Order: sequence, then C-alpha cells, then structure tokens
Amino acid sequence: MSLTKAIIVMLACAWFAAWCADGPPKSADAAHYTLGPNDQITVEVVELPEFAAKSYRIDADGAVSLPLIGRVPAMGLTVAQFQEVLEAKLHTQVRNPHVTTGVMEVRSQPVSVMGSVNTPGTQMLQGPKTLFDVLAMAGGLKTDAGDTIKVTRQKDQGPLNLPEAVTDPSSGSTTAEVNVRDVVDLQNPGANIAVRPYDAVAVPRAKIVYVIGNVRKAGGFTISQNHKVSALEALSLAEGLTPNAAPQHARIARVTPDGSPTRQQIPVDLKKILAGKAEDLTLRPDDILYIPDSSTRRTTGRLAEAALATVSGLIIWRGF
Repeated sequence: MSLTKAIIVMLACAWFAAWCADGPPKSADAAHYTLGPNDQITVEVVELPEFAAKSYRIDADGAVSLPLIGRVPAMGLTVAQFQEVLEAKLHTQVRNPHVTTGVMEVRSQPVSVMGSVNTPGTQMLQGPKTLFDVLAMAGGLKTDAGDTIKVTRQKDQGPLNLPEAVTDPSSGSTTAEVNVRDVVDLQNPGANIAVRPYDAVAVPRAKIVYVIGNVRKAGGFTISQNHKVSALEALSLAEGLTPNAAPQHARIARVTPDGSPTRQQIPVDLKKILAGKAEDLTLRPDDILYIPDSSTRRTTGRLAEAALATVSGLIIWRGF
C-alpha cells in the first residue's frame, strides 16, 4: 500500500474512532482498568434503588460522591478494587450488598498528539489503543507529514519496547522513533505499539522543496530524512517544463540564516544543467525553485513576490 492510500485509510479509521470516542472501554479485562479524575462510572446495588439508572463522575481530587455513603476515593483503584471498597462501605446499609461497577466514559487517560496531524491536541484513550489508532483519532496524517513518528513515554508507564529507545537520565522518560510507513501500512506489528496514558506522540513536518512557475505539476515535494534532492530531480518531480518555460532564467529562493522574510535569490541555469554543461545544484529544505515564462523579462524582481504568494496554497506531493 502506498503512503498516500494509507493516509486515506487512516482518515476513514479516524471517522470510526471519532464515532466510538465516548464509549466505555471495550477490553474484556475492564475490571483491571485503573480509575482516574473525570472518569464517569456506574454503580448498581441490587438492594438499594437510590443507585439505579445513574452515573457518577470522579472529581479532580479522585473521589466520587455516592448516595448514602458520601465521598469515596476512587483514583488509582481498579474497577474491581473500587467495587470491593463499595461493598465494604455499604455493609452499614445492607448486610450482603450485591454491587456492580462499570466505566461509562474514560477521561483520565490522555495522550498528546502533535505535529503534522489533522487534529493535533489531547486524545483520551478508550481502552487499549495502538499507535495507528491514536493517529486516526487525531484525524490522520497531513500530506506534509514526515517519515518518522516520535513517541515519548513517562517513567511510571514503563519503557518503550522499541529498538534504539533512549532514556532521559533526569526524568526517566523514554523516547523512540518509528517509521511512518511501518505504522500506516500495518505491515510491521512491532512498530504499531500499544499507546499508554500520558504518552506524547509527535509527527514532525517533512522536509519540503517547492517547484513553481512553468512546470507541469507545481507544488511542494516531501523529502525523506536522509535524501538530498537536486534541482533536476525537483524538476523531474514537477514532471518537467511547459513549452513556454525559460529554464535558463530559473532561480532558487532560499531562506536566509537570519530568518529574514526576504529570501536569497540564487540564479540557476537549468538549460545548461540539462545539457550537461553546468553542475546540478542541491536544494535545501524549504527552497523554492522558480521557472519563469519565456516572455517574462524581469524575472528577478517578480520572483520573491510570486514565490511567497504561491507557496502557501500549493498542493504537497509525496516526493523521495
């Protein structure tokens, strides 16, 4: 499966994930779910109608207010442990209470998903979720997503079970990177790890070069982590010149080291490069290769204005 098709599949999964987002944990082992603030639970006591058809939210202090017995600490307890606590407290009301406790809504297991996803922010885990699931919950990857995903896990959640994971000596958190294709193509089960509460998932933006002007497919083209793209390769990605192009007057607009809004303009004679009479140039991330029209004489003065006005609306294509 190509990465573009995989992103489309992920968007479909995102819709399904959003549809399911407020449901209770689907794990068969829900009794071992650890309760936390903002989780909404159900408590049924056969002998006490005061508990019938109601739900209760665990407050910020980790306790829940219940009929007859008042506030009961819940944070940090599994559902099964909390049920045992209720049974002990309800002995003052009923000799042998029959208590059933469940989780209606999970709100205490946040995961941060940032970077080149369509809906960055905090996602709440609804039972067991893989890295693919969490990316889908965040709306899927943007077209300018890079080729790696960075995951950081807190010390109390255990280490990341990934090759080359690095532990921060001061915080004890573990960080590792996985390849985007390994996750979205679903062909490497080892990369599609189970996500845990308080994980931070970051999808960096890809390195991109832009080709605009008189080419057949103008746009931004992503570059993989270790790949370099020359001016001719960028032209190839743009599917070549149009008949009225002036490749001898092409220019590269490059971001300056000082971050100035005015880009450096570098002349590049693509006509000579195509003829093998000049050395091809290596483009840098965020470079704009501009090929003017043969009827345009003042290419230099118009380049910055045309380039900067056009780039923000360009389609991003998957490149090398």
